[in-house]
Amino acid sequence: MKILSLAIQNKLLLAILAGVASIVSFQVWQYNQAQYEKLISEAKNGCGVYIELGEDAIKRSPSLRALKYQNKRLSGLEQPGINSESADPGAYVMLFRSPASTLPPNALPFDDPFFTSLLNKEESPKTLMVQAVSFDLVKKQATVKSLCTKKPFVVALEDLYLEYQPIDRDLRRSDFDILF
Repeated sequence: MKILSLAIQNKLLLAILAGVASIVSFQVWQYNQAQYEKLISEAKNGCGVYIELGEDAIKRSPSLRALKYQNKRLSGLEQPGINSESADPGAYVMLFRSPASTLPPNALPFDDPFFTSLLNKEESPKTLMVQAVSFDLVKKQATVKSLCTKKPFVVALEDLYLEYQPIDRDLRRSDFDILF
């Protein structure tokens, strides 16, 4: 009888512990889910801001506008590591020619429809402001990071441009006919 009573008590204790463990694990899962949703929300906002900054850079720059919308590459258009004096970490405009996606295929976006849509090819992809982390001038590549991706990714130097193009000062004073 004593053994039976002890076995019942142990099973009851195990059942209570299992219930408590499942409640605690559910609360931990709920907390982690809320943190992930918060991370995605903040990343969406940040990514949207960097897309707006990239699009604003295009609107302000006649030379970048001509490149994006008319596929005209003007001489004097400065790119880091190619024909600009600087190839320093910092903010650059990442501009792919159409048709392309906003993010390159090697980028790892967050698992959310908003971010994965940035991998879809579009006739006129969105322009994104990115932060260059490092440059490999031999391979003509840069490692950049973006709030639209989980990790930094590699992009060709030919797709990075200075936000403020020195050629634009000269274009504004001339009668050059490009998308003003």
